[in-house]
Amino acid sequence: MARRIKSSFALRFYSEVFGLDHLHYGLWNGEPLTFDGLRSAQERYAKRLTGLIPEGVKTVLDVGSGTGGFSAALKGRGYQVEGLSPDPHQQKLYGERVGEPFHLVRFQDFDVPHSYDLVVMSESVQYIWLQSYFPAIRRTAAGGHLLLADYFRIRQEDDELPEGSGHDLEAFLSEAEEAGLELVYREDVTDQVLPTLDLGRDWLEKHVDPFLALMNDTLTERYPRIYGLLRLFLRRRTERHLGKIRKLLDGKEFQRTRRYLILLYRVAPGS
Repeated sequence: MARRIKSSFALRFYSEVFGLDHLHYGLWNGEPLTFDGLRSAQERYAKRLTGLIPEGVKTVLDVGSGTGGFSAALKGRGYQVEGLSPDPHQQKLYGERVGEPFHLVRFQDFDVPHSYDLVVMSESVQYIWLQSYFPAIRRTAAGGHLLLADYFRIRQEDDELPEGSGHDLEAFLSEAEEAGLELVYREDVTDQVLPTLDLGRDWLEKHVDPFLALMNDTLTERYPRIYGLLRLFLRRRTERHLGKIRKLLDGKEFQRTRRYLILLYRVAPGS
């Protein structure tokens, strides 16, 4: 049975509520901890990736293309860019901002019409199982390059892998080598992405927490009996979800358990 494809609520929230052109962490360099500062950091991030594109690249596949901001920048520089995502909302944004072609499909299921000079992935690697990821890279970027930026989990002193999102860094690097990918550039930008987590936590504490407290007081006052019955159930669900979000926005924990890397690989020609 084919997997149902649906739109990302997070993408719509970031693009429509915050008005962000990009959805990645950005690279901070002393900007104020505001959404304007985040936009500047995201522009620096895009420029950093663009500056790493090897000479001779003409065709680019932007996997997990988000709002289409990076693809639009590449198209403006003369690259032949195609977008790819399983999210219909990303397809809509991409069509409005960049145009065609766009492939509405999961990367690992992509029926490649041809190989590309470059496959670029910004915070989209973590959503794909490694056993299907590297075969897809070999199909799409044979004889070309892979440029990715994402965070990875690192093993702790007890050799335990922390829970949560992100691939095991050691496993990723090892499987990339086994797949015949040659690492030509590696940069650790963990410290430069941490302010995004601080900004998210600050926004949560200043806006979400007071709003929830207000809603709790209002419903308790207006509908004491009905809300009294629902409050325990709703509180547990809310606290569980907010707990996950707070953990994701913990900069010290991220720095201890994650590494955010920019990696450029050369992909061997197809057999």
